[in-house]
Amino acid sequence: MRLIVILFLIAGFACDTAHAFQECDGKPHLRVMWQKQIIEIDGTFFQMKKEQLSKKTARLVGHDMVFVHNGPGSDTLIRNGLSTSYSCTTGEGNAGLKKADVQGYQANALIEDNSAPADPTITGNRSSASSAKGHGGGKHK
Repeated sequence: MRLIVILFLIAGFACDTAHAFQECDGKPHLRVMWQKQIIEIDGTFFQMKKEQLSKKTARLVGHDMVFVHNGPGSDTLIRNGLSTSYSCTTGEGNAGLKKADVQGYQANALIEDNSAPADPTITGNRSSASSAKGHGGGKHK
């Protein structure tokens, strides 16, 4: 009996570990490995960062893209300013990670808004040198 248990343990360590993933058909083809925080887009693997938004909603961010999972049948990839909706199915396996060249995590670039304010008379400093008259801040005689 011990020999059988030992053989199963050795076989288990020698085999690739299976991981849950989501298979998402569409353009581009997408595979999401939540446990590893990796997205595969048309054969290219990207290391992402997982953010849990609520009990049923999570997203993966990185490489100037966001993948949002809102529950069964409601997944969205936002990339290059375009959003693509997916209906993904769950699978299990090693999903090709063994020999994959995974691109390391890269934070999304922040977009800096250098545009002028809508009203040019509005400035960042709200203090004014006006008198206290009518502002409730002074003593009334």
